[in-house]
Amino acid sequence: MRAGALLRFGADRTGAAALEFAIVAPLLLALAFSTFEAGWMMTKTILLDRALDIAVRAVRTDKNAPKTQADMKKAVCAEMLIVPGCEQALSIEMTKVTVAADFPSSAATCVDRGAAIQPVVSFTTGEGESIMFVRACLVTDPIAPFIGLGLQMPKDSKGGYSIVSASAFTNEPDT
Repeated sequence: MRAGALLRFGADRTGAAALEFAIVAPLLLALAFSTFEAGWMMTKTILLDRALDIAVRAVRTDKNAPKTQADMKKAVCAEMLIVPGCEQALSIEMTKVTVAADFPSSAATCVDRGAAIQPVVSFTTGEGESIMFVRACLVTDPIAPFIGLGLQMPKDSKGGYSIVSASAFTNEPDT
């Protein structure tokens, strides 16, 4: 009797599609979520680059431009429409460059949303005809942190990953 039941079980194909789905679906879902994650990350990166360029243009040419780090954050975040809580997740550093050694040699300083005290970053808008280097670091949450690309990205203590944008410019001469 057992041999006959085992043969019937081996010949039964009613669950074959469900088994194939159970094997392939996690791979396809990881691929789909990774695609969405990469697209969303690229969108935020492009938005940060654009917003930083617009804010830097204002600093470079406009006398009523942002002069403090908080004002610069507001100027950048005003251009990033789809990032909620932008000002709390954004860190901007701006340094004057007189020689090549003045360029920051370390990685960008990002906001740690899990820390009570945030790291201090240098910020100066410089004077006329000075060369300035500016970096912005935005910490944002992945769409699917436990699948595919979201699982592989380095994250902070609250599960966010960092997007960094950098620019260099020369201030307009004082008139």
